[in-house]
Amino acid sequence: MAKSKRQGGELENVAGILPGMEAFAPALQQVEQETKALTKQGKHHYTSYRQIDELASIGEDSNADMGFMARLLTLCSLPRTDPGARLQYKRQNGPYKLIMIAGGDNRLPFGNLPRLLLAWVSTEAVRTRSRDLILGTSLLSFMRQLGMNSNSGGTRGDRTRLRNQIDRLFNAHVQLIYETPGHKITASSAVADRTELWWDYRKPEQDTLWESKIHLGEAFFNEIVAHPIPLDMRILKAMRRSSLGLDLYMWLTFKTFKLYNTGAKPERLTWERLYIQFGAAPEKAEDKITVRNFRNDVLRELKKLKLAWPALAYATPTGCLEIKPCPPSIAPKGLL
Repeated sequence: MAKSKRQGGELENVAGILPGMEAFAPALQQVEQETKALTKQGKHHYTSYRQIDELASIGEDSNADMGFMARLLTLCSLPRTDPGARLQYKRQNGPYKLIMIAGGDNRLPFGNLPRLLLAWVSTEAVRTRSRDLILGTSLLSFMRQLGMNSNSGGTRGDRTRLRNQIDRLFNAHVQLIYETPGHKITASSAVADRTELWWDYRKPEQDTLWESKIHLGEAFFNEIVAHPIPLDMRILKAMRRSSLGLDLYMWLTFKTFKLYNTGAKPERLTWERLYIQFGAAPEKAEDKITVRNFRNDVLRELKKLKLAWPALAYATPTGCLEIKPCPPSIAPKGLL
């Protein structure tokens, strides 16, 4: 077999470095091509050999690692990029609306880490049926639970970023809204009413005498346990570098199964509509270049997702993404 070369973690010869996976070669080569996205953010989320191998291995292994995410958080995503000095964030998807307000002297959470944190929180809340969640005595062990394999320090290191996003997320206030003509339901609370963290961020491997823990806000906890969406945590962790990839996986898990379970026809969504839902700046949905770049980023992430979730069914007719009914990536227990 021909030897392959990698530069900066990117694939130069996909088929050559995945022995025994020739069937995946066309899809992998498409993923690699889509990796060369036009946006700065798209270029950052390159497709590495390790990620491709990890995703393809998941697709061949039916032993899922079940986790959960609150339904509303699969429909209304958090900020993907730094919102800067903004202290309030709003995202709407049909009748569902999420409003998040920065708490204390913090700013709004953003990026991949709050998404991984919320998946962990949702999973533990469903598993324990308790608002009191134990994060553990070691920062390093908690990072491993999130799928973070690096414990680098410094101003841009994983430990620093995690500490920053923990402060932003757990101190934020959320308002969850469901509204249809003639009917409106709202629920509001802090993400966490109380946090108690004992970790020494300079020594992540060091166990502390006391366990770090959080006490979830009542309305937020109730939303999680009332409408949990099953996820395969292996896929979530494999997609951890891309906020967009995480958002798409969580949303499609709910969307495809809802179509599949109700016998509905495939649903078409315009790229402008999808950009309003997932884009970094929904007000730019009329900008053709912005939406075209977003489309490239979405297709790149979908091709990666399909490696781990072979049953994922979609098409790209002109101007639209068509979502087709298909089995979810993990056996559901009352997704609706």
